[in-house]
Amino acid sequence: MAVEEGQQPRLARNVLTVPNCIALSAAAMAPVLAVVLNAPAAAPTTGAALPLSFLIAFIAALLVGNTVIQFAREMPSAGSFYTFNRQGLGSAAGFLTGWLFAFGYGLFALGLFTAFGGFAQSYVAGVTGLTLPWWLFSAFAMAVVLFLSIRSIRTSVQVDLTMLTIEIMVFVILAVIAIVHAGSGNSSTYFTPAASSRGISGVGFGMVFGLLSFAGFDAAATLGEETKNPRRSIPRAVIGALVAVGVFYVFVMYGLAAGYHLNNPASLKVFVSDPNPFITLAHRDAPWLSQIVSLVAMFGIFSCFLAVHNAVVRVIFSMGRDRVLPRWLSRTHPKYHSPVAAIWATAGFAVVCGMPIALWIGPGASGAYGFTGSIGTVAVVIVYLLSNIALIRYFARRQGRRLWRHVIIPALGILALVYPLWSTLQPGSPPFNLVPIISGMWIAGGLVIYVVLKSKSPDKVASMGSTLAD
Repeated sequence: MAVEEGQQPRLARNVLTVPNCIALSAAAMAPVLAVVLNAPAAAPTTGAALPLSFLIAFIAALLVGNTVIQFAREMPSAGSFYTFNRQGLGSAAGFLTGWLFAFGYGLFALGLFTAFGGFAQSYVAGVTGLTLPWWLFSAFAMAVVLFLSIRSIRTSVQVDLTMLTIEIMVFVILAVIAIVHAGSGNSSTYFTPAASSRGISGVGFGMVFGLLSFAGFDAAATLGEETKNPRRSIPRAVIGALVAVGVFYVFVMYGLAAGYHLNNPASLKVFVSDPNPFITLAHRDAPWLSQIVSLVAMFGIFSCFLAVHNAVVRVIFSMGRDRVLPRWLSRTHPKYHSPVAAIWATAGFAVVCGMPIALWIGPGASGAYGFTGSIGTVAVVIVYLLSNIALIRYFARRQGRRLWRHVIIPALGILALVYPLWSTLQPGSPPFNLVPIISGMWIAGGLVIYVVLKSKSPDKVASMGSTLAD
């Protein structure tokens, strides 16, 4: 695994196809996990307007998706946003992007590592009556993730694709059954602001959770160096994943609203206090699906964990290759050509930091997963904002600029992300009141490192984001 001086480390070439890349992006969004966790979280404020909120979030995600697509056509790279923003905004923004992206996705992986253990513990206890330590299940998941990510990215995304297909099929079937049984619960009012007791502000609050559900759509961009014909394949994968998952979200949210009769004030009151509304629907309309719904939710956590892990290690590998992070992080496996050093580093971070956080506040949605996910969301949304600005600036000085693609759509994407970022940074109850503090400290630390790096190693700064797929 040694990295020879002057030798540029490379990942395996031409091993992935468009469906493989779609699988990674879709798994990173964790569609089943998102609807199971985010619908109850948004319900008290958004109410029956959940389908409208997710529809608007879908449109906003497409605006940001345009930026990834335009950049991926120009510069496919394992660095993803790190490379894009370096070329569009300069070395400072490029380094800060990589710094934030690696941190954000690393925290997502940490939260998923703990959440899998917590969910699996509850599932096994409910089925068998045995209460085993949650960290045993987390350790098992980590071992499988390490094996798959080191052995083959192709195998990893095939596992993701298989799990995703099962998960989505189960929840689509449940939504169809709920709609068929809904009767008077079927209504077009769910797509109007009047469906929320707080009107437009309630819809906006639900949109925050809708946008959080799309976080990870860009994961396919990190596969630019391992995909056949990346300038064509990566854009297709990004838009394919966004459209497939976006349609799924809107349809399933409508099925939830109709099946629960959210156009009835009494039913809405019950819904707001229900922590697992999809399980309630399954028990009522399709009892034979109850256990399966719980099981595929656990599959969703694992497939998202695997996808997020595979995405972040490629950004870390790319920064190590450019020597703005320790060069040993760019070491690849001699046989499988996977970024093995970054894989072990990311896994170590998840275990070393995840275990004490989960022991402190618990491994579930309201514990480590929710806490680290909130910090990670701040980091990733800032990266998305920077990328939209970078796209406008990059194409401002190039021939072939198109007003809609390269100016208007990214500008709308910036506007769409401001409110979710502001909302996520609002102080909450402990430990969530630490989210803005930790986010600010990480940004400040990154800026300090960049200043030191630029003064002592300007050659490293100059070479940032220069390695592309071709």
